[in-house]
Amino acid sequence: MKTKLVAVLVLAAIGVGAIYVSLGGLPAQAATPTQYLTATATTGDVTDDVAATGTIAASERYGLVFGADPYLVTSSSSAPQSTATYPVTKVDVAVGDTVKKGQVLATADTADLKAQLAAAKNTLESAKVSLRAANKTRSTANDSGNTDQIRQAKIGQLNAKNQVATAQQAVDDLEAQIAHATLKAPVAGLVTELDIRAGYDAPSGNAIVVDASGFEITTDVVESDLGDLAVGQPAAITISAIGADVTGKVSSISPVASSSSSSSGSSVVSYPVTVTLDSVPPKARSGMTADVTITIASATNVLTVPAEALRGSTGDYRVLTLDASGQPVSTPVTVGLVTSTTAEIKSGIDAGTAVVTGTSAARNGTSAPTGGFGTFPGGGGGVFRGNGGNGGGKPQP
Repeated sequence: MKTKLVAVLVLAAIGVGAIYVSLGGLPAQAATPTQYLTATATTGDVTDDVAATGTIAASERYGLVFGADPYLVTSSSSAPQSTATYPVTKVDVAVGDTVKKGQVLATADTADLKAQLAAAKNTLESAKVSLRAANKTRSTANDSGNTDQIRQAKIGQLNAKNQVATAQQAVDDLEAQIAHATLKAPVAGLVTELDIRAGYDAPSGNAIVVDASGFEITTDVVESDLGDLAVGQPAAITISAIGADVTGKVSSISPVASSSSSSSGSSVVSYPVTVTLDSVPPKARSGMTADVTITIASATNVLTVPAEALRGSTGDYRVLTLDASGQPVSTPVTVGLVTSTTAEIKSGIDAGTAVVTGTSAARNGTSAPTGGFGTFPGGGGGVFRGNGGNGGGKPQP
């Protein structure tokens, strides 16, 4: 009986203990100390930008037609049509060739045109002779004072003048057609189309197309970023296909939206923005994809901290610094330019100050991050405006 009583008491004690532990009376392990993740305030640059992707295209394209002046090729233009026949005698370029302004690209035979010109000059001379005769007849009629005779002489004189004008125009047209039998590059650039071959008649439209040596990129920027863009802002361009990194500037911003798409149930409107390259890599070609990063604001050689170190809101920002005992202390700071990754600190702390960016709990000899502070992603919540595709932006109240 006594043995059974002892067993019952032991079991009861174990049950009470288990209930006590379950209610938090005894922790399963010792309290975990908090460790603070820090970063050092350093001097550097802060850049806010808008990122987008676009396609490279020549800043200008020129179509060359036998029998006409070069014309600017656009989405709405059409090639002038030649009325003469041009047997091509020589082609001096191939697709992909780089050409200089004024360089001869192709020539055509002009024997038939020259024969037509000789005949047109004869017609013109004949018309001039007729005009001189009509002028003399008009003078004689005026002297006679006969109204009918004067009227007939005036009509003859006007007809003769018209014949001279028509003949002169024919001569001018043929001389222009002969001059246009030699195609010259209107600008320095790259031959991108060639539709002629020696020994064959040239087409009535484009014979050669030359892309100007200058290149530009047109990309779509969402409406929320449009207000931050301005003509002249610098841009960094990466052309992955040829492994090239170049610079450029915003040259135009369209006032008309190019597209509208839906994202998460909301409509996103985009506007075309054109960036002109400062220099063109030799291997760059129209149609290549390029990544564009447009700098909309920057602060150079300033004191910076990681954006996740910021706490508070506009006008009342703070960072956490550590005192001598390693405990966090709230320190007010004045900020300048702030992006998703970096914040400019104008006052409040000095270079070299360690600021808290998050915490880490030590467990069984390892550490586990528990998140940062501040008003940015990964920093404990808050409101942040993204910029383009790079997450850059400005703090919001």
